[in-house]
Amino acid sequence: MMAIVLFLILANIKGVWVPRWAINDGVEILNVLDGRFNHIFLQIFALGETYYPSEYAVNARKSDQWLHKFIEEAHRRNIQVSAWINLYYSWGYAPKRNSLTHPVNRYPAWYVQDKTGRSIIDYSIDELEKKWIEGYYLAPGDQQVKEYLLNIVSELVSRYSFDGVHFDYVRYPGPGFIYDPAIRSQFMRYYCLDPIDTDQEDFIYRYGYQGNDELHQKFRSYVVNDLSSFITLLSRRIKELNPNIIVSAAVKPDLISARRDYCQDWQTWLNQGSIDLVCLMSYGRHIEATIDKVLKTGNSERIAVGIGVYLLTPEEVQSQVNMVRNKSCAGFVCFSYDQIKKNRAYLEAVR
Repeated sequence: MMAIVLFLILANIKGVWVPRWAINDGVEILNVLDGRFNHIFLQIFALGETYYPSEYAVNARKSDQWLHKFIEEAHRRNIQVSAWINLYYSWGYAPKRNSLTHPVNRYPAWYVQDKTGRSIIDYSIDELEKKWIEGYYLAPGDQQVKEYLLNIVSELVSRYSFDGVHFDYVRYPGPGFIYDPAIRSQFMRYYCLDPIDTDQEDFIYRYGYQGNDELHQKFRSYVVNDLSSFITLLSRRIKELNPNIIVSAAVKPDLISARRDYCQDWQTWLNQGSIDLVCLMSYGRHIEATIDKVLKTGNSERIAVGIGVYLLTPEEVQSQVNMVRNKSCAGFVCFSYDQIKKNRAYLEAVR
């Protein structure tokens, strides 16, 4: 019965992402959207800060009256609300907060490291920009990070009547930042070899180029599987607190790149039932080939298509919405509310 209910909920998603800087609009957001969407992904945890009073994270807002009111009014209008949370993306390019309780200041050991042992925290903005990395990422393999995120998600689900939890930045920042001490230590318990030793002359002399490559592959697979295991644990915790809640994730649309470059094996998450829905961040003008390729891999009824409104004209948005409606998928999610608020022509495009 639960599977049937979930299928019906996911059958025709017309969603929109509402970023944290828009929440000052409060329930007026619902008036702006004018009933054109049936699911709102409301950003409630980002850059290591919560937009409600949290016991576990820095509070960007001290009151949650606005949030209770927003969810209540959305439900009155038959609109579902998911708590949109940035899991690992902990700070961006802005000057770091003075708050001593923010992880970027209090727990520098929680962050990813490169193969030389250099923490991402020690990278300048210029260096990150050259690597196309948005900012500073927590280390997914660190046990303290896992507990921190489990506490925040549990708090959200137990305290508020959200219909879903939506993971964003549920990945590593790139292939060069998977070498933090926590994940390396776990790997060494199984293989008695430190992955940072690969590619060094002595290592290649002892194990050969084939052995070097095999260890590379084993370590990367280990990192991928560790992240997948945590998503399963996180989802299980959510379902224990509320079995009816929808667990979703915004993901890279290219399956191969998502796994290889970001350790984001979202196809496995779907196959194993760790999450109920993925939203492809397929932003651009020419997305149909990518969408078709993904839908052929299976689970199409649990895949929604992200539409980058900020890159498109209203006419182009309408074209993409119509294209999605002709596919066998869960629906579409527009990024983001900002553009729709500025130009009501986008509302007509999603009729």
